[in-house]
Amino acid sequence: MDEALHPLTLLAFGMYGEVLPKQNGAPVRIVLPWKYGFKSAKSIVALRFVEQQPGTAWNKAAANEYGFYSNVNPDVPHPRWSQATERRIGDGGGLFAPRRKTELFNGYADQVGSLYAGMDLKKNY
Repeated sequence: MDEALHPLTLLAFGMYGEVLPKQNGAPVRIVLPWKYGFKSAKSIVALRFVEQQPGTAWNKAAANEYGFYSNVNPDVPHPRWSQATERRIGDGGGLFAPRRKTELFNGYADQVGSLYAGMDLKKNY
């Protein structure tokens, strides 16, 4: 609930000035900019409030690779690659764009870090 109610959390109803197309999550999708992209729900059609942490498609498929929280954290490597650096879309060069240091919580650490205070971010990746 804290993540969903955070001021940086976005509900997207459109993109590029148009209604959100089905292939991009119509009628509405949630975007959490401090998390890895797969963590933002593709499409919201209903909400259920549950008492226990639910499994997600990604962490059911590979729990050792895709944690429940999935915050952008350069200090927690994916089992098959480092997440310490990244290439940004639009930096020029496509696949050959220069790599840059990945920022904790995608650069939103000051705004969202308190949501995870006291949490072991390596265990709860």
